Amino acid sequence: MLLILKYFMITCFAYVIIRIAVPYLVLFLRFMFNEAFKWDKYVEKPRLVFYALGLFSMNLGYNGIVEPLERFSIFSYATGGFLFLIGMFTTQLTWSKWFERIFIPKIKEKLKTSRNFNISISKSQLGKLYDNLVRYDMVIIDKTSKVDFIQCFLEDWDEHDSKIHLKLKNPACKEFYELLKMSFPKNDLQLIDFIKNSDVLRREDGRRYNYDTVRNALTRPRVSKRSEELEAVFAPFS
Repeated sequence: MLLILKYFMITCFAYVIIRIAVPYLVLFLRFMFNEAFKWDKYVEKPRLVFYALGLFSMNLGYNGIVEPLERFSIFSYATGGFLFLIGMFTTQLTWSKWFERIFIPKIKEKLKTSRNFNISISKSQLGKLYDNLVRYDMVIIDKTSKVDFIQCFLEDWDEHDSKIHLKLKNPACKEFYELLKMSFPKNDLQLIDFIKNSDVLRREDGRRYNYDTVRNALTRPRVSKRSEELEAVFAPFS
């Protein structure tokens, strides 16, 4: 019985190895003869990891059955069989359409670096904030519409060309940032993203704010000349 099981497992090993080798042999031959071939590294690299894990698990399972522990042979057989089946399942999984069409895109989405403000605020709240900035003449409406304003805060920076043109000096700009963080404390908004990395903020003259200048603003005194107006802008959200 053990001999039959051993040969069966060796056959499974051979099947898995051949199944793994054939597609890559075809790719190699196409490469050697300068034929067009498709190599999607975002799929094939994870697939190779799954192959390695599957074969390693199958090998552990094979050894656990063929060379069981002297005292715990039943446990060794059960563990070996489980590991072997898990290894087989892992390699089989990579050949399914689910792996390429669902699993890989989901993993890529999870690992994708988000280039946005990562801000937790609704469109209606941003619209209200924009209206308050317009009321106190803190934004250039000819260059920044309400749609632009909302887009800059909620969408990825690379997906739009909108800019926020503020009528705020460096100290007032920093105070605007601090009040925004205070009014919406669940946000992960960082000053360096707000001023520098996003490249969506503009001064009244159309130039970019200097991050170091804004960062060191409000050192003395602790409020800007437009402090009372800024507090009024954010008053509805406190």
